[in-house]
Amino acid sequence: MKVPSIAELAVRLRSNQLTIADLVQICLDRIEEVELEIQAWVEVDRDRALSEAARLQLELDSGVDRGLLHGIPLGIKDIIDVSGFATRAGTTWRAEACQQSAPLVQNLLEAGAIVLGKTVTTQFAGFDPSVTRNPAAPGRTPGGSSSGSAAAVAAGMCIAAIGSQTGGSINRPASYCGVVGLKPGFGEVSTKGVVPLSPNLDHIGPITNTVDDAVICYQALLGTASGRMPSIEVEIQRLEGFFASGDDELNSLVASLAGDKPVASCPIDFDELTLMHQRLMAGDAARVHADEFAENGDGYAYHMARQIETGQQQSEGDYQAALEYQSRQRSVVEQWLSPTEVLILPATTSPPPDMTTTGSPLFNSPWSFLGLPALSVPKSLSQDGYPLCVQFIGRSVQAVISAARLF
Repeated sequence: MKVPSIAELAVRLRSNQLTIADLVQICLDRIEEVELEIQAWVEVDRDRALSEAARLQLELDSGVDRGLLHGIPLGIKDIIDVSGFATRAGTTWRAEACQQSAPLVQNLLEAGAIVLGKTVTTQFAGFDPSVTRNPAAPGRTPGGSSSGSAAAVAAGMCIAAIGSQTGGSINRPASYCGVVGLKPGFGEVSTKGVVPLSPNLDHIGPITNTVDDAVICYQALLGTASGRMPSIEVEIQRLEGFFASGDDELNSLVASLAGDKPVASCPIDFDELTLMHQRLMAGDAARVHADEFAENGDGYAYHMARQIETGQQQSEGDYQAALEYQSRQRSVVEQWLSPTEVLILPATTSPPPDMTTTGSPLFNSPWSFLGLPALSVPKSLSQDGYPLCVQFIGRSVQAVISAARLF
């Protein structure tokens, strides 16, 4: 479904071609039309969204313009606190409404965004498949853990949505659903008011229809004014080896896009890094969930429970070694990747697999571990008609955005 960009909608709203209430109602009607099939939402508050639309329209009519996100309907992943909504995180026992929104949500609201509701997450942002269906690939997984956010955007139920990534939970579902996913650098967007999985790996970022929409939402998440991010001159490099172990169609896509671009000289052993990522995430999950798992262990999904148990059985020495390894690798990134170099590689190991899995985060988790910005962009379709996406990795969001614009 073709959805206008945020910039296009901003023009229509300011030229009286469209009211904010009209835009919200279009999204609500679309939810009514396809939600039973897609199941992207935990909760939608129609009355609240329409009330906000009326308030924000009055502001716009009186000359108060909050920027490009003013009046734009969004979905928020259900591990993020939004006042008046429960943060269930994929559980049955977390049902109390939040009294205060997470700072990142407050920033979005200050920018004029309208929260339609909470989107489905896999339980505690883990690996257990959710109920959500992939609108771009029926019968295939939408990915995880930001499954509802990616599916809602891909199905045209909201203009953009917010997700989180600890392994590959923004870039992978965005790719499987054929939309854009931006994982900023580690620590750029506050995770206060977000249910943690691994405080050493958790990132927050937008899932959108276009690269420039991702920029607008990213700026709002930071609490900065929305606008076009100027491009910088970047050098594109291919990253092969470990990242050529996936699907042939994706490898061919990257090769055709990269052409004669040089192969990056990267000293990282990605097999070792993947092991350290798994150790760190399991160790953090065990620490974060110690009390809740003890009380509600029977309600935990299979993979989430196994991850916590793995972390509980892990030695303190192995956990500390993973932390130290991460610290060393993050500190030496600048020695092998300059601020103007951007890596191009497949966004996923394959097109979306079946519904029994959320797919492999193998090509995403290194960038969560290293804390580097990652931007995934749909570029083609597989022979079976499923989205094929590439990702750009760099030292800054501006660098990866600039690289994507070249293609």
